[in-house]
Amino acid sequence: MLKNPYGESDFHKILTQGYYYQDRTNFIEQLERWPSNYPVFLRPRRFGKSLFVSLLHYYYGVEYKADFQTLFGELYIGQNPTPLANSYLVLRFEFSRIDTASHESTYRGFLENVLYGADLFLSAYPQFFSATDRNAILAEKAPESVIKAIFRLIKANNVPNKIYLLIDEYDHFANELLSFDLQFYKENVSRNGFVRKFYESLKTAAGDGIVDRIFITGVSPITLDSLTSGYNISSNITTNPIFHDMMGFSAEEVEHMLHLSGISETNIQPLLQDLKEWYNGYRFCSDVSKKALFNPDMVLYFLQQYGIQGQYPEIMLDTNVVSDYRKVRNYFRMGGEENERFELLENLIQTGHRDFNLTLLFDMDERFTEEDFLSLLFYLGILTVQEPLSSDWRFRIPNYVIKKLYFEYFTSIYLSKTRFAKTHYPITKSIDAIVNEANPAAFFQVVEHVLTENHSNRDELVYGEKHLQTLMIGLLFPYKAFLIHSEYESRKAYPDIFLERIPGRMMNYEVVMELKYVKKSHTNTLPQVIQEAEQQLSTYMQSERFARPDVRGFYVIFVGGQVHQWREWGKY
Repeated sequence: MLKNPYGESDFHKILTQGYYYQDRTNFIEQLERWPSNYPVFLRPRRFGKSLFVSLLHYYYGVEYKADFQTLFGELYIGQNPTPLANSYLVLRFEFSRIDTASHESTYRGFLENVLYGADLFLSAYPQFFSATDRNAILAEKAPESVIKAIFRLIKANNVPNKIYLLIDEYDHFANELLSFDLQFYKENVSRNGFVRKFYESLKTAAGDGIVDRIFITGVSPITLDSLTSGYNISSNITTNPIFHDMMGFSAEEVEHMLHLSGISETNIQPLLQDLKEWYNGYRFCSDVSKKALFNPDMVLYFLQQYGIQGQYPEIMLDTNVVSDYRKVRNYFRMGGEENERFELLENLIQTGHRDFNLTLLFDMDERFTEEDFLSLLFYLGILTVQEPLSSDWRFRIPNYVIKKLYFEYFTSIYLSKTRFAKTHYPITKSIDAIVNEANPAAFFQVVEHVLTENHSNRDELVYGEKHLQTLMIGLLFPYKAFLIHSEYESRKAYPDIFLERIPGRMMNYEVVMELKYVKKSHTNTLPQVIQEAEQQLSTYMQSERFARPDVRGFYVIFVGGQVHQWREWGKY
C-alpha cells in the first residue's frame, strides 16, 4: 500500500520511513555531466523542487557518507554512484516565508534566512569551526557579510572540502515584491541592493574555488536576470529537454501510484483520465516528444483525500496550491496595465492558446512587454508549451485547475461592477436550479444582469457569442459538483457548454447548453438563429454521449445584453 508523501520534502524522512518515492536520482548524474557547475532550474510552485534540493544535500554532504547505502542503495544513483558523492560541505539557503511588507521587513527576513542557513552549516561541520568562529559569523549584520565570513574562515582554517551551495525558492520573496511594488523590487534586487551584493559574494567565492558547485531553484528567471553582472555565472537549464522530467510525474507513474493505492482495477483508467483533466498538461521545452507532466503536489493531494474518503474529494484543488496561484492575479496589475492584460486574458481563455517568443532574459529597467508578461505566466505554470512554430512557440492553458483560476479572475473583474460583487449566493442558487431542477431561468437572468451592468450599447461592437460563452463559464466555475467543458466533442458536434458530473457529487442532471448571441441591429436574423440553435441542440442530445434521462439540454438566445428566448430540448 502506498504511503503518501504529500507535504513531505525531507528526502531522509521519505526514504527511511517508508514513504513512496519516485526515483529521480539519475538526474544527479546528468547534472554532474552538465558543462556548467552553476545550473538554475525553474519550475512552478509545489512541483517538487524542495525535495530535490534535499536529495542533493544528502547525496553530496560529507556528513551523510555513512548513510549512503541506507538512503541510495536501492535507487539508480546508489547502483551508479558518482565520484563526488558525499564529498562536499553543503551550505543550504531557502528564501520563502519573508515578510515583504516594507524594506525593513524584507531585509530582516532575508538576513534571518541567511543566518539560519549559516547556523545549520556550522552545526553540521563543527570540526572545522571554533566557537569563536561561529559567534563571529552569526554576529554579522548583513547577508553578504555572513557568507563572506564563512568563506573567509574556510580559507583561513584550511578546510579540505569545497562547498556545494544549494538555494531553494531563491526568488519567492522577490516575486511578491515584483507583483505589488515594481520600484521597491528594483531598489532591493536589481540595482545595488542587498540581494545583488549577496549573489556577488557567491560569484566571488566560486571564482576563488571555495564554492565548487551551486544549484538554484525557483519559479522565474527575473530575479537572476535583474542581478546582471552581480551573478552572471549561472546556466539556466529550465527548458532543456535533458532535464524536462527531473520533477513532476508522468502518466505511467501516476497510474502505478493508483495501483499501489489499492484502487480497484475497474476504477483506475477512469480515475486516471480525470486526473489528466485536472492536473496534467505541463511541458517545459519545445521537444514535443517529451510527454506532459502532472503537478506532483496536486496528484498526492488527490490520493490523500481519496484514500481517506474512498471518493473524489469535495474540493479538487489543494487549498495550498490555490492560495499560491491566486497571488498571480497581482501580476495582472503590474505596471498599471491591468486593462490591457484583462483583454489578453479574455482572448487566451476563448482561444485556449497564445503564440509568442519566450523571454529568456528580462530587463526590468525597460518596459515590461506583453511577451514578458506571457513568459512570466509560463514560468509560473499558468501557461505551458504546446508546440514549437516556425518563428515562436505556441503556449496553452495546461489543465482544468489553471483554467479554473483564469475564469475565477476573469469573473471577479466582471462581478466587481455588479450587484453580485459582495455575495455570490444568488448565482450559486441559480446554478443549483439548473443541475437539480433542470431550470436555467434564474441563471440566464444573472447573466443578463452582469452583461447589462458591465456594458453600454457601444460595447456591442466588441463582444459577441464567444464573450457570452466566456462569461457564462466563468459564472459556473465556482460550483464544485461538475466539470465544465467548452466545445465538448460529441459525434463531431461541439456544444458550447457541457456540465459533467464529478463522481460522487450530488447533482441530478448533467447539462448541455447551446448559446446564441444576436446584435440588436440584426434582429431580423432571429428566426434563422433560433432554428439553427434547435437543430444543433437536437444533434447533441441524440448523440450516444448525451442520450440519457439524466442529461438535460437547453439553448438560449441573447439579443444584445438581454435574454430573448430559451428552451429545453424536447419541449420546442
